[in-house]
Amino acid sequence: MSHESCLGDLLRVADLFSHVISRTLNEKLVAEISDDHVSVAQLGAVRFIRLHCRVRMGDLASGLMISYPSATNMVNRLERQGLAIRGANPSDHREVEVRLTPDGMALADRIDKERNARLETMIASMPDHARESLCDGLYSFVAAAVGGSLAMAEDICLRCGTRAGSGCPVASLNPEAPCR
Repeated sequence: MSHESCLGDLLRVADLFSHVISRTLNEKLVAEISDDHVSVAQLGAVRFIRLHCRVRMGDLASGLMISYPSATNMVNRLERQGLAIRGANPSDHREVEVRLTPDGMALADRIDKERNARLETMIASMPDHARESLCDGLYSFVAAAVGGSLAMAEDICLRCGTRAGSGCPVASLNPEAPCR
């Protein structure tokens, strides 16, 4: 098989993979669990806040790669739904920080548990050699994407929050990764 043919197949499969993950583990799941009360974007904010406990508004905007006004609007919607609250940062009252309410934490927990269960079911249905290949391939993909770039590592690490740790592929690929 030629390089161009292989690349074309890989691009199609990567697009399908991205779509499957987005559709089955984000859109469909959010609609089922939240009864369409929370958007995928709002869930992203809830998950980000959960992973970082107390988040400054600017860090939320950065982590979600949205503007500060968009982050403010997102938090306004989450507050109206009873999922998040904001307040002054205790160490600097000029800064606004956001945290989840108990309902916000419960939603994030439900979504994560169901998301993990669905992903585990998908992966368990694969033959052993395919699971190993997928793991190796995704690890290599992350390595190529990060490519030793501290900026890329910081962007990725900002999304991990409290889940970062020694087993992080970004940390193992980039000794300067913020999660080290």
